[in-house]
Amino acid sequence: MDPEGRTSIGKRMLGALGACLTAACASNAPYHTASEDGGACRTDPGSPACRSSAYQEFERFDLAFAEFSERGNAFDDGRVQAVLARIAAKARKDGVVLIVFVHGWKHNASEDDPNVLSFKKSLETMTGVLGTSFAGTALGSRRLVGVYVGWRGASIELPLLKELTFWDRKAVAEELGSGGVTRLLLDLDRITADEARNVMVVVGHSFGGAIVVRALSDLITERVTNRAEDERARVFGDGVLVLNPAIEANQALPFVEAALQRPYARDQLPLFISISSDADSATHYAFPAGQTVGLATWRQADLQRSYYHDRRAPDQSLPLRERHLDATTAGNFAPFLTHRLHASGQGAAVSFEMTRCDAVPEHCTPKGWTTLSGQPAIGPLPANYPLYFIKTDESVMADHNDIFNQQVRTFVFTVIDDVVRRSLGETRRADAAKALAAPVEPPLIADPGRFTARMKEIWKVVEPKSE
Repeated sequence: MDPEGRTSIGKRMLGALGACLTAACASNAPYHTASEDGGACRTDPGSPACRSSAYQEFERFDLAFAEFSERGNAFDDGRVQAVLARIAAKARKDGVVLIVFVHGWKHNASEDDPNVLSFKKSLETMTGVLGTSFAGTALGSRRLVGVYVGWRGASIELPLLKELTFWDRKAVAEELGSGGVTRLLLDLDRITADEARNVMVVVGHSFGGAIVVRALSDLITERVTNRAEDERARVFGDGVLVLNPAIEANQALPFVEAALQRPYARDQLPLFISISSDADSATHYAFPAGQTVGLATWRQADLQRSYYHDRRAPDQSLPLRERHLDATTAGNFAPFLTHRLHASGQGAAVSFEMTRCDAVPEHCTPKGWTTLSGQPAIGPLPANYPLYFIKTDESVMADHNDIFNQQVRTFVFTVIDDVVRRSLGETRRADAAKALAAPVEPPLIADPGRFTARMKEIWKVVEPKSE
């Protein structure tokens, strides 16, 4: 065959492959193009009018969508502003409990996406938790509002090919974390920050956790550095929580280092909570492999850090290697770990145990594909340290995407429950500005025994699974 013929065949093959990939590509457009549902979600939740709305009002909660392009820009800024205006009106009138969720890899904002379905179910469950815990209080009039931050986490729908999208989806997540998502979170914080009766918690999963870390890293660094006179660092919203975050430890290093500098106020609230599972093969094996390949041409250094050591020899500082920081996720990086969470038993007999890594260091050692070994740690940690890096196992999270099960939702709801209780206490203080109101006691999560006891109570009102 002559060269021209081979070229023609090659072009046709590439064209056919391109057409195939194009047909298999997930949509790069918003799924919710109407600003409101016109009441359809209360009367007919499955109707096109409800499913296409960026602001959906159900009987017991609201669900809003904010959707972004791969460059980190809102598809329609007018629609986002309309969502913000609706939330602001509810915040001014009766107050809101606002849960922001940023989804991860292989997901999007389609009404049929498993994360969307599970988030809706979780909001329904959360109304039950709040109703059980706060019946007859000022919370009775607050509206539960979920904000689902959508992006093209699923770029290819073919089962095998979508596994190869790690590198470009990670790059897109980093782009979003440096773009419009930051502004959205700041706008929501502004809306809810003026009155103590409003609550906002930000939750990110997988690459959604990466988006949250990228979006708020500089802000967290600033707040642990520039504290109030009583050494209290101001929390973003009412808490930031990431689940199996797929972002390298190097991205969290700036705010971790800044947070180590001096003690905090006794009632310091948590600024950042991460929970990752030993059973997550995606972040323990796929992530290190992807990072190793992706950063093959980068020159990495050994950093001299006086705070970095092995727990068995705390007086001997060790070099902090960038290759470990780059190849390990922030939630799996053993030196960052502060606690381990484990569940045992089933049903009414379930129990939770959360232990501190400095008390049981053998529970917080490196896992997965890494050359890091021993009992590496940072510290000593300052009193009332506000960063919580919690490691768990299959008893709580069975794999990377197992974030809507009964155990994980119980953990998340317990964090939110404590935040709401504090907000309710602040609301009772006459003319107390939320930014200045001081909690009366340390956060629940600072006392593992009290926190897990509350988890068991909340477990009873959380249904076994969310499909």
